[in-house]
Amino acid sequence: MNNSIYTTSEDNVNDLKQNWSRSDVYVVEIDGKSVGSWEDYITKIEKAFDFPTSCIDTVDGYLDWIRDLSWIDKESYKLVIHHYNYFLAKEPKLKASIMNDFKEIILPF
Repeated sequence: MNNSIYTTSEDNVNDLKQNWSRSDVYVVEIDGKSVGSWEDYITKIEKAFDFPTSCIDTVDGYLDWIRDLSWIDKESYKLVIHHYNYFLAKEPKLKASIMNDFKEIILPF
């Protein structure tokens, strides 16, 4: 499996989603405009990926669940953040931390 982070324009997202329409792909989309804090982010991620327990107070729990996802039973998982420039715009350190976690901890797993 090739785990990667891609950036693209909104125009290309629909083309990508058509390629991901296979039954073995789980696609989650969140609107970056609606994510201004850790609580916003984790609430959306927990719901979209149907985490077994809440992670609002535990980054370690979040990292455990986001690396597992075995209860979804798919071959591939895609997370699309629309309006990425707005995503945690007032929390640049948190945004950088989350993206770094994807690069260094989540995707390599």
